[in-house]
Amino acid sequence: MISINERSKESIVSMPIPVIDFRLFLLDDTVAKELIANQIASALQEMGYFYLKNHDISTTLITQTFAQAKRFFALPLEEKKQIALTENCHRGYIPMGKSSILSEQFYFGREMNPEELDKLDHPFHQPNQWLQNQPEFRERMLQFFTACHTSTLKVLEALAIALKLPESYFAELHSEQNHAMGLHHYPGASELPQSQNIRLGEHTDGNTITYVFQHEVEGLEICTKTGERVPVPLIPDTVVVMAGEILQRWTNDKVYATKHQVAIPYVSRHIQPRYSFAFFASPNNDAEIACPENCLGANETAKYPPILTSDFYIQRNNNTSILTSSKN
Repeated sequence: MISINERSKESIVSMPIPVIDFRLFLLDDTVAKELIANQIASALQEMGYFYLKNHDISTTLITQTFAQAKRFFALPLEEKKQIALTENCHRGYIPMGKSSILSEQFYFGREMNPEELDKLDHPFHQPNQWLQNQPEFRERMLQFFTACHTSTLKVLEALAIALKLPESYFAELHSEQNHAMGLHHYPGASELPQSQNIRLGEHTDGNTITYVFQHEVEGLEICTKTGERVPVPLIPDTVVVMAGEILQRWTNDKVYATKHQVAIPYVSRHIQPRYSFAFFASPNNDAEIACPENCLGANETAKYPPILTSDFYIQRNNNTSILTSSKN
């Protein structure tokens, strides 16, 4: 891993990232919707990511959610550890040092009814963990989760339009809110060891699309298809939208699952604390991920066999465990 001072400008390129105005799509004009839909599909196919502005998530709600996250992460460590993520439950708090990631994190999903818990044996298919003395934190997070769900359904509707599918094709397969939300806090420091300039290593997300909300401090970097690093600067009132592995598979590799990481900008001297949110939109557990005919060209066949969402995640988790074990 290269140091902060050694990260050459040659490895970091400045590349225009598409900024797509969603206002016209939300006005429900047929011609405008098709125009915006094609812009979204083009960005996801060519780059795998874009900025979305004039989306339908309240700026006030985003500000309030970040404020609640800051208050949560400022709590004493022992208090946060009361709701720590475990091997059997991947909802809850992850302290610094739990992994190689230089952040503390909190993960949650939609609230689940007791009768749902026996339907699937998966660590994320568990109840959320909340601190009982922080009811406003719980309320705001769930409100934000719902707003992100509603918004991502609109983006998926746009993608369906661009692919000449029924408008509700993807949205209906995401109706159960089988999503995850991750809060990240990267603490500040006067300096860091040179080997620790990467706060979150390069990876792709395993879901359909991801919303990334940055706050005050930059650090997100996208990896292009040709391997260059592209910094993703802060643009007020936008959200970064990235394609995940499921969407790449669903579209027979027409859409590019975005590799990305979080780094300390090479111009940094004092390392500022950084907060970010990631909303991982995922299909219903029993949704079949199979490439529609519309995504296949002439004489082209599907590269991947149909698979249920639940089975996809089981396979992905098993493969990740194997890779992790092989590196130790």
